[in-house]
Formats: sequence, C-alpha cells, structure tokens
Amino acid sequence: MKRPVWGALAAVVAIAAAVLVLWPRDVEARPQVAESGRYRFELTPASTRSGTNSLDLRVTDRSGGAASGDVTVEPAMPQMGHALAPITAAPVGPGHYRVGDVGLDMAGQWEITVSLSAERVVIPLLLT
Repeated sequence: MKRPVWGALAAVVAIAAAVLVLWPRDVEARPQVAESGRYRFELTPASTRSGTNSLDLRVTDRSGGAASGDVTVEPAMPQMGHALAPITAAPVGPGHYRVGDVGLDMAGQWEITVSLSAERVVIPLLLT
C-alpha cells in the first residue's frame, strides 16, 4: 500500500480509539454520605446522568437507629446560579425516604442539601 493509505488508516484508528475512550458513559450511582451532629444521611441517586432523577435517602441517628421526621431536599447548582425549591421526601420505611421526579437537568456538580429537624447537610452529586 502507499504511504497516504497507511496514514489515513492510522488516522481512522486513532479517531476510533479516542471516541471509545472519551465517549461519556454512565457512572454507577453510589451512595453519598454526610453526617451532622445527630444524624447520618446516605443519598443514592437512581442515575448519575442529568435529567429527571429520583433520590433514595436513608437517615439514621448516631447509634444506627432509624431516624424519623420530615426530611426535605434542596438541590442546587451554585456554579450556575441554579436552585430548585425544597422538596419533601416521602417516607418509604423507618429511616428510609424517597424523592421522585427531581429535575436535575444540567450536567455538572450539584449540591443536595438534606434537612431533618434542625440538622442540615450538603451532599455533593456529580452528574454527566
């Protein structure tokens, strides 16, 4: 083969490899944990992709017992000046709450403020 054909073939292979390596893919949703003076908050998103999402919350006291009370969630993206109104989480079971249909429409770093009584924590959440 001639040199230009080999060069073109090498360019195609390099582009295909770059696309394979750099193409965005789902990151497994893992629990994010934050602690306040009285509680441990564990937040797990249904997905790490931007768009409509749901958040699963588990709240325990310092001794590991299920916490009770009204839990609110306030998603914000401070870098973009974007925030959503507080959302009351629905109780699923003792110490277990869920928030559905949360419009996290932008990719990037979100800060999810979770409140129970006077206790508040901020949990970072990176979406692609």
